[in-house]
This record gives sequence, C-alpha cells and structure tokens, in this order.
Amino acid sequence: MFLLQLLSLTLVSLFPSLAPAAQGGYSNEKYPDLGIELDRPRDYEAIPTQPDEEFVVLYYAEKLDPDPKKRRKVRPELSVVSIDFVPDPVPKEPEPTPPPAPEDEEGKSKAAPVERKPEAPPPPPTSTLQRWFERHTGWELGRSEPGKPRAGWTSTVYTLTQKQVGRGERLVGWCHAYVQEGKRTVAFVATCGVADFKEQEKIWSHIAEKAELSEPEGQDVTKLQQKYARSGLRGIDYRVKVRQKMVRGWKAEDTENFIVLYHTNDQPLIRTLLADIESIRREYIKLFPPAGEINAVSTVRVCRDRTEYMAYGGPPGSAGYWNWVAEELVFYDAQVKEKGKRSSGDANTFIVLYHEAFHQYIHYSAGEVPPHSWFNEGHGDYFSGADVVGSKVRKIGLNPWRFGYIQRAVNENKFVPWKDIIGFEQPEYYRSDRVGLCYAQGWSMIYFLRQSPVVQKHPQWSKILDTYFNELKLDYSRNLALLETQGRKDDRAAKAAVGVASRKHALGKAFDGIDIAALEAEWASFISKLEFKR
Repeated sequence: MFLLQLLSLTLVSLFPSLAPAAQGGYSNEKYPDLGIELDRPRDYEAIPTQPDEEFVVLYYAEKLDPDPKKRRKVRPELSVVSIDFVPDPVPKEPEPTPPPAPEDEEGKSKAAPVERKPEAPPPPPTSTLQRWFERHTGWELGRSEPGKPRAGWTSTVYTLTQKQVGRGERLVGWCHAYVQEGKRTVAFVATCGVADFKEQEKIWSHIAEKAELSEPEGQDVTKLQQKYARSGLRGIDYRVKVRQKMVRGWKAEDTENFIVLYHTNDQPLIRTLLADIESIRREYIKLFPPAGEINAVSTVRVCRDRTEYMAYGGPPGSAGYWNWVAEELVFYDAQVKEKGKRSSGDANTFIVLYHEAFHQYIHYSAGEVPPHSWFNEGHGDYFSGADVVGSKVRKIGLNPWRFGYIQRAVNENKFVPWKDIIGFEQPEYYRSDRVGLCYAQGWSMIYFLRQSPVVQKHPQWSKILDTYFNELKLDYSRNLALLETQGRKDDRAAKAAVGVASRKHALGKAFDGIDIAALEAEWASFISKLEFKR
C-alpha cells in the first residue's frame, strides 16, 4: 500500500517548485478504535487506504495548491503504520515415513512409500517493522537514533533508503517508530523531495512526538448494526465493516445491492448515481443471468476529483477501474471547476460508471472468471451508452468515446481481423500500439451483435453472445469442481489456467460453424453507415 501510493503520489505533479506555503497549524484527531490521537497539519489531508490494506491505518498527503505551477515537485506524504505482534510459528516436527507396502502390493497400496519433497516453511508473519518494509515497500530501514522517550515504548527514528533509485526526482524517507515489546508497533512513515526535507521533518517530528498511543478500543458497531437492523438490506456485516473504515470527510449511502462511498459535495450527482446504478444492474441481469444467486454487496467509491483518484491508486490514463482484489469499483467526480463555474462532466462520470459497474457485475455473474477482452471491455463500453430515465434504461446508444475511432479505422481498413481479436487474451488486447483500437473495435463488435437488424434475424449470429457467456460459465464451473477434487481450488495459477481453457472452449462453441469473414464484412458495413447524433 505504502509503495503503491508513494509511486502514484510522486508522479502527481512534476512542476517547478516554488516557496512552500506557510504551515497552517494543526488539528487534533482522535481514533479510539486504533488507540491513536495525533495532530494533523492543516496543510495535509486524509486519503482513504485500500479496503484490503492490512497495516497502513492512516494516510495523509499535503494538500495540492490549486495552481499547478505552485505545486512541489514531490507531494509530501505520511502514513501511520500499526503492526500487531504475532509470534513466529513453531517449526513442525518432520513427518514419519509411511510404512512399506506388503511385497505383493508394492506400488499399488496406499501405504506404499512415497518420495516426499520437504515442504518449505510458511513465511513468518509481518509482525515487525523490518518485515513490513521488506515485504510491502520500496524502502529499507537505514541509519537510526533514539527518539523521544515514551513510557512503555521503545522510540527510534530512522532514515530510509530506497531499494531502487529511479531517474525522477530524488526522494527522502523518514520513520519514527514506537515499539511496545511483545504487543505492537506504531510507526510514522513519511517521504518528500530532498529540497523539502528540513521543513517537512519538523512537521513529521511534531506529529510523531505529540501523538498519544493507547490500547485500541473495541470496535463499537452497535449503532451501525441497529441502523441496518430495520433496513431490510442484506450484507449487514459487510456494510458495517465498510463504514468503519471510512476516512473523515467521506460519506456513505446504501442501495439494495451497493454501498456507495463518496467524497464530493455534488448531491445531485450522488442521487442520480444511486438510482442509475440499480437500473443499469437490472439491465446487466437481463442479458447476463448469473451463474448462481449473487449475495455479494458491491462497493462503489467516488473520489472527489482526479487527483484524489490517482492518489487512491487509479491506473495512469484511466478514468475508473474495477479493483477485483478489493472488490471495489473506483472512479471520480469528472466535473471540473473553471473560473468558479462547473463544466459539464456528468456525462463522462456516468460513461465510466456504467462501464466499470459491468466489470463488477460480471465478476460475480460469471463465477469470477473474466471473459475475453473483446467481450468484457466491449460490453463495458456498450453499457456506457445507456440512456437511463427514471428507473429504467430507455435505450443503449453509441459510445461517444469509441464511435469516431472505429468508424475511421473501418473506413481506412485498419481494424484488427475478427478471427484474431476474438482470441486475444488481455496482454494482446492491451498491447500499447493498438489498445485504443482494440477498445473501440471491441465496443463496435458488441454494439453490432446487439443492435444490428441483420444479426437479430440471423439464426447463428444472433446466438453468438449468449452461447459464449453460457458456455464460459458452465465450463469454468466444471473445471473449478475438478480442481476442488484435486485439492487445488485455491491454487491461483491453476485457476488462471482453467480460465484460459474455459475462454477457448466458449469461443469455439460460440463461433462454431460461423463464417467469420462474412460476419466481419457485415459488421464493417454496419459501422460505416452509423451516424452519431448529439
């Protein structure tokens, strides 16, 4: 987490550094559930940690100047790391050799001797600061000196050393750690540019030395549970857990299938989002009946702006993403303030929402196996053209981000042949020299197969998408069951391999007997005649 956020933050703004703004004082913040009370610099803002983050409990970064020219080359940041002590496991005693089989059954009996490779012991738990730095960051603990004494804690201040130094702006790392022997470690870990270190070190030292550390209070969930008890909503434990991790300043709203976290004051946007996301989900279900009942509650996070989105871990060049590991859909309010006025960014916000929400839905609907990229990304972009009115999807229109690109490619005969693109795995689809074309073409293929009157009347072409999806679900389910009988249901490499096999199986079934050249020709004709009406 610390390394991921460090990398994203240091790239936020590479502008000439001017004199830093004067420190605006401190605001006292109490986190009884963490056993931490600290002074937050008013020039710093809290940024949410990822839902699956285990050790970084609080994360702050200096507020960005509205004028990009006045921003520092490297944004100062500080993470509060809390590590509970867990003793290392006691090494296992070697297992006895199984008894030999009877002579006449040698090689057949279950008791026959088996040559066993010694099992590698599991890695020890992350119970020390040194292990956390080794496993989760791009830094190493360097020179140390005793810190300000604190009763019951060992206090140490470290300089940090980067494991790999890149070509960009040089960074300085700093850490003040408090260790309660046999119980826990609380560390204040910070970075900034070299030129800003003296100024920032004073701020960081104030935070660490003035912090009050105590026994964490038990999470008081009674009020939240009472709130949900009368709601009739499912997934109450999950919803409570999500709300407990909210950073100050963020808010949450619940719908039947979602919990939406947001850090924007645009209430009309949020009200529309809450209605639309349920409406578009009903549209997903019509076209993609789930493999089984979907009990999961989905999380949607709306960051305040693009800067906050990137700080949270948004991939470069993206406007939103589905984090399948944390099971969270993340995007941002695309409205932009210009000279006191707000531009019309709502359309872009909902284009991203409808696209990424499809990935979130298909993750559960298909049994957690991603379809081929043309199908997956193509449908995400297809739903981005949804026109939602009230509580219904009135129609699916053209995607303004993809239409012009693919129409030009078709007219210039510069598209990817269908026989190739339908088999692309994600690395091929995302190849840097054609990813834009692949996205545009993937959308156009789905739009054609869903909207073309010729396809709808064709006995084979009209079944391609349904056949693909149904065969993918069935084959993947069969393969998972087989892995389970082999004791490999949690083997990620094996699951990835059967995912590839299931995609190939589904593709073969969907396009069995299809004249792909004829299909491609009809698609090209259809796309070339489309007109985009604003």
